[in-house]
Amino acid sequence: MTPQLEAVFEISAIGTALLFVALAGLIGLMYLLTTQGLFSSGLATLPQAEEQATPTSAVGLIDDPDEEEEERERQRRAVVLAVAIACAQSERAPVVLAASASDWHRLHHSRRLSQPRTRARPRR
Repeated sequence: MTPQLEAVFEISAIGTALLFVALAGLIGLMYLLTTQGLFSSGLATLPQAEEQATPTSAVGLIDDPDEEEEERERQRRAVVLAVAIACAQSERAPVVLAASASDWHRLHHSRRLSQPRTRARPRR
C-alpha cells in the first residue's frame, strides 16, 4: 500500500469516527431532552376535589382596580386589532394580473394557434 493511500484511509477513519460520535451525541441529547425525569418536578399537580368545590371566576382573581383597568385596556386593544385586521382583509382587492399583451406576444400566440395540428393516424 502506498503512503498516500494510507493517509487517505487514516483521514477517512478519523472522519467516520467523528461523524458517528457526533451522531451518538445528538441522539443522546435528544433522548435527554425528551425524558420525563427532567420535567416531572416542574409540572403542577392537579387540584383535589375539595379545592375544586369553590368556584373561581376571572373577576375574583383580579383584586386590584389597576389590574382590572389594565385587563380592560388589553381587551380593548385586542378588539381594535381584530377589527383592523378584518377591515384590512375585506378592503384588499384581489390581485389580478391583467397586463396587456405586447405585440410580440400576440404575434407568437397567433402563430402558435394558426399552426396545423397533426393527428395520429387511426389504428386499423
